[in-house]
Amino acid sequence: MSHAKFSPSAAHRWIACPGSMVMEKGIPNTSSAHADEGTAAHFLASECLEQGRNATDFLNCFIVIKKGNALWSTSDEDKLSSGFNVDLEMAEYVQKYIDAVRSQADGNELMVEQRVEFSEFIGSENAFGTADAIIICQSEIQVHDLKYGRTKVDAQGNEQLRLYALGALSQFGLFGDFTQARLVIHQPRIGHVSEEVVSVEDLYEFAHRAKNTVQMIKAVDEGKALFNEQDLLNPGEKQCHWCKAKATCPALTKAVMTTIAGEFDDLSTCDLEVELKQAVESVPNHENQLLGKLYAVLPLIESWSKAVAVAVTEKLHNGEKVLGFKLVQGRAGNRSWSSAEEAEQVLKSMRLKVEDMYDLKLISPTNAEKLQKAGTIGPRQWSKVESLIARPEGKPTVAPESDKRPALEVNPLNDFENC
Repeated sequence: MSHAKFSPSAAHRWIACPGSMVMEKGIPNTSSAHADEGTAAHFLASECLEQGRNATDFLNCFIVIKKGNALWSTSDEDKLSSGFNVDLEMAEYVQKYIDAVRSQADGNELMVEQRVEFSEFIGSENAFGTADAIIICQSEIQVHDLKYGRTKVDAQGNEQLRLYALGALSQFGLFGDFTQARLVIHQPRIGHVSEEVVSVEDLYEFAHRAKNTVQMIKAVDEGKALFNEQDLLNPGEKQCHWCKAKATCPALTKAVMTTIAGEFDDLSTCDLEVELKQAVESVPNHENQLLGKLYAVLPLIESWSKAVAVAVTEKLHNGEKVLGFKLVQGRAGNRSWSSAEEAEQVLKSMRLKVEDMYDLKLISPTNAEKLQKAGTIGPRQWSKVESLIARPEGKPTVAPESDKRPALEVNPLNDFENC
């Protein structure tokens, strides 16, 4: 799979923090089971849209993931490699996206997995991306993006979709008098659909800002300008989340330490252990306003902490020295049968009772519902099962003020009396 240097999927990072492009240079890309699952879901969606079929038509088909690309399994050997089976859950989620796209594409022109180039807008060759779905309407271009993960993403100000829209305008602008772009993000697994309508003028303004950022990055990359940490690095939850260089980023480290323990001019001259201990001890005495600011950056701090832990582990596994730490043998894993079949036969030969040999557990309501959707449990039977399902109310949880859920009314005196 080829990737553009100024990738749309990473635009939220290189536009907000130009220095990340320079710092990530030479760090290899890594994949994950979650990313591969998303690739499989996108493949299923594109196959359905291109062939005019529904996701359930591919139930129990196996999608193989090879070097970041997805394809249908053609042999039993393929199923031994990395991949995903199209189960009912995946089919239902992907179908929600398919239905939404088809409803907008009715009477318009639909393009699936459309490669678009926006090089002219940002001043860099080979700047392209592949949009999940583009719909050409009379006066607008629509860009639809399927995100199969559970981390909420909004369309408002989304740099990735804006670059896709610019590429679509460049490629199809002659075919219509377009005045706006409709950018839509679909996240069926969390029931989230986000939409933004952007005028063509606003897209051009965005392109101008993106071009200035690209020129800054290229100047440093080509040795025409010095790497100025203050100008190029801008740590933040959004841009740091998937950054490959966050474990060694001086700006992020300084931001985290400053947030936790106060201002630092030179982190190498202070005793971090003492500073952090004092910071932890002072938390209960903080004012509510400061606590709110600290709570807001916890995701960024946690992300940085995990990145540092991964970096230390990798260096030690590579035989490098990390001051104060070493690799040791971990705790032994849980015991298991080397051969479950042989163990079963041996235990049966002892004439043990069934209840002594096996752990029997009732299926969960979620798995029961899967049987209902598969037709194993009929509609009349399901009504009896459903009446036995209980679901406790969610416990109070902290959320940002922008959350759409209403705030709970809390009365400490009454709550105390009811204890």
